[in-house]
Amino acid sequence: MNKKNFLKMSILFATLGILAFSFIPHVNAGIPPFIPQDQMGNNLLFPTFVGEGWPFSASENLFFAFGWESTQEEIENDLAPKHPWEIKLFINNEEIVLRRYDIFVKKEGGIKNSVWYYIFGPEYFTPGGEYLLRWEFWVKRPYQGDGKNYWRIFVDYWGIYFGVPGLEFRFEYYLNIVE
Repeated sequence: MNKKNFLKMSILFATLGILAFSFIPHVNAGIPPFIPQDQMGNNLLFPTFVGEGWPFSASENLFFAFGWESTQEEIENDLAPKHPWEIKLFINNEEIVLRRYDIFVKKEGGIKNSVWYYIFGPEYFTPGGEYLLRWEFWVKRPYQGDGKNYWRIFVDYWGIYFGVPGLEFRFEYYLNIVE
């Protein structure tokens, strides 16, 4: 192959390579940029921890964000499932497709912390409207001795995360949307 053809082919492959890599998501690191650190009360996940009556303003930037990380020790001791995990969100029984943001934690074993999120933004909800929110944590791999290897809702068989054995990781509550 002469130099002229080699140069043309090299430029062609370099261009195709750059084009192909532009479609692959880049590695994420650090704090997820979509979570406004000064507006954590606008996370629709919040009523799970503070009570169903927590008011959300329809005019503010509302979002749903939930993260999960299993440590190498939890996985080795069969306390938590290995990746993959999935969070499913439903509003009035309609599934909202969440995006996932992965953070690779620099510890032994390269643990991956995943955050699932959806940004609703202002005016998505109507004040006083009835919105039943349900979110579920799904796992695929065996854990806590269950031996199962298919997608299902996470159940805390040993009571490690909830304190009560056998509870499902499924939460459902009505949103309190105000002006």
